[in-house]
Amino acid sequence: MKNYIKLLSLLLLLIMLVQSTVFSALAITPIDVSVDVLNATGQPSKYSSQYNSGQRDVIATTLNGTSADAYYNGSNEYDVLSEKSANEIKTALSSLMKSTHTYVSSYDDCHYKAHRTDCENEQGSSNKLSLIYTSYTATQSQWNGWNREHVWPKSLGGNNTTGGGADMHHIRPSDAVVNSTRGNKKYGEASSGKAVYGSNPATGVLGGYSSTYFEPLDNVKGDVARICLYVWIRWGSAWGADSITEVFQSVDVLLAWMELDPVDTWELGRNEVIEDIQGNRNVFIDYPEYAWLIFDKEVPSDMVTPSGEAKSNAHHYDNGTITTQPTCTTTGVKTYTCTDSGCGATKTETLAKLGHSLGNWIIDKEATETNTGSKHRDCSRCGYTETVTIPLVGHTHSYSSTVTPPTCSEKGYTTHTCACGEYYIDSYTNTVAHTFVGISCSVCGAKNPNAPTYTKEDFSDLISSIISGRYMGQSKYNKICEAISIYNTFSTEDKESLSAKYNILVSIATQYNEEIKTINEDASVLDNIFVAVSFSGVSFAAFTLLKKKEF
Repeated sequence: MKNYIKLLSLLLLLIMLVQSTVFSALAITPIDVSVDVLNATGQPSKYSSQYNSGQRDVIATTLNGTSADAYYNGSNEYDVLSEKSANEIKTALSSLMKSTHTYVSSYDDCHYKAHRTDCENEQGSSNKLSLIYTSYTATQSQWNGWNREHVWPKSLGGNNTTGGGADMHHIRPSDAVVNSTRGNKKYGEASSGKAVYGSNPATGVLGGYSSTYFEPLDNVKGDVARICLYVWIRWGSAWGADSITEVFQSVDVLLAWMELDPVDTWELGRNEVIEDIQGNRNVFIDYPEYAWLIFDKEVPSDMVTPSGEAKSNAHHYDNGTITTQPTCTTTGVKTYTCTDSGCGATKTETLAKLGHSLGNWIIDKEATETNTGSKHRDCSRCGYTETVTIPLVGHTHSYSSTVTPPTCSEKGYTTHTCACGEYYIDSYTNTVAHTFVGISCSVCGAKNPNAPTYTKEDFSDLISSIISGRYMGQSKYNKICEAISIYNTFSTEDKESLSAKYNILVSIATQYNEEIKTINEDASVLDNIFVAVSFSGVSFAAFTLLKKKEF
């Protein structure tokens, strides 16, 4: 018998050693099976602090079985805090979640402790994880199939994996493919967006996205909103979370998602486990009502929450009284008063602007073909006057035409103009040939391609021949023009060396101009020239041309 007892004792000792070794290797605490019991409404009768004992999509209707009662006490009780202003509530919630945050988790904690926080139905011992955005459950060992998701994207916040970037309330296991597609987009209504698909195990549509927003499925929208609110209030600027609209399309979208997807028992179970690890809770899971209060909005009275405060605190209002009358250009206010005994609470509604009540149009000035008119109408309520311009009446254009002839540098065309100022151009004609005088065109100055190339000696010889009096009348004029054209072909250096001779040429041209001017002004001079020409035998036609030539 003694040998049997010794053998039995050794066997029991061996079993205990094996159990201790296995649990030590897996770093798993044995499950307290008593917390698995569900009450009549499907809520866990007691939430486990070791493993998430909640269920997905089972709406949490009570805080019973959690540590919430002990967490919210004194000045942090909902009945006390909910009566304060929006800013006071934000400050108090931030202080509560910071002061109770006794263990600052690492980024590795978000991996190796995920089997406790993100398991389902207390299946932590099997290392199964429920991935955010999907209905798929992975195992902790599938490290290549899931990764740690910053629900508030790093690039929109602290861009790190410490502090707020390693807070276990913030970091969730996610399918790697979905996480990559989600990227750093804000949360919002991705209308006309593309469907989001996960990896092979996480099949099916998992949400949608556009170039601006990522929209998860309805059954996780509330989870996302409550996590982002936690990061904003708990960490704020310490993690770059200065405003909720840095990560959400708008406050209205955030609140709509929270109402659409109420807190389920799984979120409460996760809150319980993280409190055991970090010391603090996500207050927006226990009391979603705070989301409305911090934005100074009325809590929806028909919303199911774990605390039940939304329904229990619902006010019953009268039909309201207009306290500020709206006008044509300003909004009004209608005030409703709670009829519950001893309450005295009020709420207001903004009344739309009335807009102007405008009468018939009165013509102030009739429009014509060339002048606009005007008309006005008056508001019967405030005297505002609206004035508009009456456009020109129908007009038939009547055009007159002007022909511009072509030159050697510009095409010719015809301009058609109406008395109202409207015009158009057509009938373009090609340019005409150059009028070359010497080595260049007398109209545009273009060089004569057929003109010979001149040297400085040619220029000097030509000046000498003009000075000698060899040329008279039209010939003299042509030679002066030719000399000027030759000079203009020279380089700057050559012009400087010929400046003295050029000055002589200018002097001859000036003298020539004076002679022509005298002839034009005094007809008797022309008569005397005519007499002289009669005796000299020189062609009179050459002299009459002088009247048209000036430099």
